[in-house]
Amino acid sequence: MSSVLLRLATGLLGITLSWATAADTGADSFQTEVIAELDQPWALAFLPDAGILVTEKRGSLKLIDSEGNATDIRGVPGVAYGGQGGLGDVALHPDFNTNRLVYLSYAEKGSGGRGAVVARARLTPPGALQDLEVIWRQVPKVGDSGHYGHRILFGPAGYLWISSGERRQFDPAQDLQSNLGKIIRLNPDGSAPADNPFAGQGAIADQVWSLGHRNPLGFAFDENGRLWNVEMGPSGGDELNLV
Repeated sequence: MSSVLLRLATGLLGITLSWATAADTGADSFQTEVIAELDQPWALAFLPDAGILVTEKRGSLKLIDSEGNATDIRGVPGVAYGGQGGLGDVALHPDFNTNRLVYLSYAEKGSGGRGAVVARARLTPPGALQDLEVIWRQVPKVGDSGHYGHRILFGPAGYLWISSGERRQFDPAQDLQSNLGKIIRLNPDGSAPADNPFAGQGAIADQVWSLGHRNPLGFAFDENGRLWNVEMGPSGGDELNLV
């Protein structure tokens, strides 16, 4: 049996996606094969049929098969590209095999500036998003183009988790009338679970699981079902948090 490594590599000529394999002989060397060249890839999600969905920050969603064939998915919403903003994360609904639902995060323009949103849509063959709907937005929008966070993932219990950066505004991270600087827990349709810790304190507070975050970009559950996040801090103040 061989081990397989998926690698994103950055070089002078751009960014490539490659497979690397090594036989189980204890060897330290890998054989790599470039399978795609990408423009500012931000996130990826593995499909059940071995394909990979990859977001590109400028606003493209690509489907890459095991042979390296890349297809642009149609129906991707327009994004507010610039600074740290653009097309962000991608995640599959836990029941993707039956409902084909894909979730995307991205920056959008609106009244007051820019903010992250999360939308869901159905992935249909031969490669299109249909019935796209926005199910969550950062509140409020601000003029800055940094610290969106907007990582998304589904946890063991099937809830949708969103990391929301404080958009370099600082104080909103402690304000329950804003969802900036928070970790958000939602039902897959975007509604707030009734047992969230600040439920009953307003529509925004209903979404919040934890507060006081800066720019959460790493986001994962461990084998015991605990949620961890890594967030960027100023001047070497990066944090690893058990949420």
